[in-house]
Amino acid sequence: MGSKKLARILDEDAIRIILIILGSVFSALVLTFSVFAIQSLIEENLGNASRYLLGIFIVLGLSRLVTFLRERTKVSFLRFLLLLVLDVALGIIILFARYNTYLYSLCGGLYCFTIIISRIFKIIQRHTIRSCILNGAIILFALLLSLGLFIPSESDTASTTVLIICLVVAISSLIEVLSNATSNMKIKILFKIMLRTFALEVILGLFTIIIAASLVFYLYEPTINSFGDGLWYSFAVVTTIGFGDFFATNIVTRIVTVFLGLYGILVVAIITSIIVNFYNETAGKKDTEELKEIKKEEISNKKK
Repeated sequence: MGSKKLARILDEDAIRIILIILGSVFSALVLTFSVFAIQSLIEENLGNASRYLLGIFIVLGLSRLVTFLRERTKVSFLRFLLLLVLDVALGIIILFARYNTYLYSLCGGLYCFTIIISRIFKIIQRHTIRSCILNGAIILFALLLSLGLFIPSESDTASTTVLIICLVVAISSLIEVLSNATSNMKIKILFKIMLRTFALEVILGLFTIIIAASLVFYLYEPTINSFGDGLWYSFAVVTTIGFGDFFATNIVTRIVTVFLGLYGILVVAIITSIIVNFYNETAGKKDTEELKEIKKEEISNKKK
């Protein structure tokens, strides 16, 4: 009865939102600690970098707990236990490393092993072709990384090894954040909408105009010295961000800038209205066969 009551509490909307926020906060903390550790290494302060690294593994352990509370399946519980044990081992190694290059190398290799374990469980939970290819590539990368960078040698230094670990942690955390952020996006449905409503052609047309405008800026604008700078300026104009690092100074580039800005605003409005109208038109009606198939796949994946 107690476990069922706890499950009902965790399923409450407020608790679910809190867990999602906590997961995001922990991910941000891991990235922040990684940056601070790298900055400490640049300042040749290995002691501070080691403390930040210890903080990373503590936060990772808390993050695993939040993930388990959100999923609450047997597979997620087993993953939580294995990764928690590895995180504790990593923390202990960092505590006793004390400028020992070999222990830091062991820490890096063990962290790569946590990535491999995590991705294996991802495949078990969602063994679609896309998931197998993506997670298989990450597993192979982590394996090669551990063999290539974390085999200790006399030429390695503790600072270099810790720097590599921090970079790997930052990259893997960023991948995890992006993966979680896009996990609930209906990519298949969105792509089918774009194909059915010709939104894809509109976007491709926008890219073509951006490239053409970038060439004009490169040829006629004195403040833009390369085609890459032209692309950057065109992106700022189309998205209406306006970084201010480049600006138009003559009549030709100013006219192109105005045209590009107006076109960008119109295209964003058109694409948004296309997608919204598609959903409004199909609301309350029977789904198409393709959408039904996608929903069946999602339901079967959840059951697995």
